[in-house]
Amino acid sequence: MRFSTISLFWLLIAGFGTSAYGQGSTVCDRISKADIESVLGTTVQVQVDPSGCTYSNFLFVRGQPQPPQPAKIVNLTISLSRSDKPDPAAVNRTLRMIDEKTYDDARPVRDLGDAALWGSGKLFVFSGGTTMLSLTSNNVTLEQARTLAVRALGGAAKTGFVYEDATRVLLTKPVLGRLPAKPTQIEQLKLDLTAKAETGNAKAQFALGNFYEFGMIGPDGIPTPDYPAAAYWYQEASDRGEAPASFALALILRESGGRGVTPNPDAALGLLRKAALIGFVPAMVPLSYAYAAKNAAAKNIDHTFGERASRWAQESANAGDPDGHLLVGYLWNKGHLLPPGGNKVIGYKSAMESYTKAANGGNCIAMMNIGGLYFNGDGVPQDKAQAQTWFAKAQACTGSDLEWMRDKAARYRDRAAAGRLPAVQATAPAAGAAVAEVQRYMNSVLAMMSLNMGLEALNAPAGSAADLNYSDLLRQLQNNRRAACVLAGPATALGCQ
Repeated sequence: MRFSTISLFWLLIAGFGTSAYGQGSTVCDRISKADIESVLGTTVQVQVDPSGCTYSNFLFVRGQPQPPQPAKIVNLTISLSRSDKPDPAAVNRTLRMIDEKTYDDARPVRDLGDAALWGSGKLFVFSGGTTMLSLTSNNVTLEQARTLAVRALGGAAKTGFVYEDATRVLLTKPVLGRLPAKPTQIEQLKLDLTAKAETGNAKAQFALGNFYEFGMIGPDGIPTPDYPAAAYWYQEASDRGEAPASFALALILRESGGRGVTPNPDAALGLLRKAALIGFVPAMVPLSYAYAAKNAAAKNIDHTFGERASRWAQESANAGDPDGHLLVGYLWNKGHLLPPGGNKVIGYKSAMESYTKAANGGNCIAMMNIGGLYFNGDGVPQDKAQAQTWFAKAQACTGSDLEWMRDKAARYRDRAAAGRLPAVQATAPAAGAAVAEVQRYMNSVLAMMSLNMGLEALNAPAGSAADLNYSDLLRQLQNNRRAACVLAGPATALGCQ
């Protein structure tokens, strides 16, 4: 169920502890009715109740005639809570409660209080560890809410108090060793990037993190990443609002076994959510998987995690990401997007539609799955010719991580040709030596892209944002290809051919 504005507020107060936080209507004295009307652009009436002050341009008062309904109804509730003791966990607890108990999203708001969150018409401002302002409305923009919060708090309410951040982890800043008298161009690039990153330049910080993760590769084509150093600089860039850095750090924290960085799946989920909420498409599918895993582990009875998993898969698909269409197709195929007792045929047909969009975008797993639908006759007439065609397309795919799929596509293509059409149970065997050369090539290309990103960051004007649009990076790589090849030397010989 979706919680109402006031019930969510009471949930948050209960989370803080009513004995710790005292409630009162003093906020009503901090902001005038005229202030509210000037910001909202409408005449309002005021009602004071235990949860704070409510302002509305359509307030029904018992015993009085009902006023004419305005074209746009505006309701606004402002509440102020205080605690005698600083509560550094207040922001994290609020985020967790919103995530677990509602379907809303909460985005960080910069330059307001010591921390602030906004989403679905709700603004929470935290100040000094002891104060939380809650502003909730059905029809108010973030800028309107910010203006009212500043007036209610008598300013931006910045005290310097540091609230805990569940997406931040303890990382050690990498130390550059002493450079030789005549450093190599790679060593000089790292030095120059570090100098620019230390000025707070987010693009340089992200590029430096990417350099530590992908840019160092041995003459044998085997990468030698420094994950702790990469994680440190990704976190610095993420703190400055760079979605690609949040995404990259999340992947390290999610999969950091044996990499020198302590795994932290909760921080990884928060970072993926942070990136996805500002529209970074590559984070959406991993975020969907993270919520699905959380739902399975928690057996979330309100189904909020499962709903979020489905939603982010759909968001990714809506953004045109082939991986998003693949995941939505899988959810339809397994019946997860059907209502209880729903018709499986509808699920199969919807899966085919999503798989086709993914396949049109070049997703090879989707091609395999379309072949599987025809192979099994799920939602479509069983058709060995169509199954053969799609298995052949999957078999023709290239990629270092798809050897297992090519082998399986070949086997099932032969089975379809022979008319043997049992159910397909796809599992991924370990990659063999046959992919080693392709993997070396991919390593070299990643290293080239990383070096190119470093060159771009060094030449970028101050204040420019980081970008992880792979199509743009590949185009830029052509411009800097010769320079990157010179920098990389024999380490990326394959990529320089």
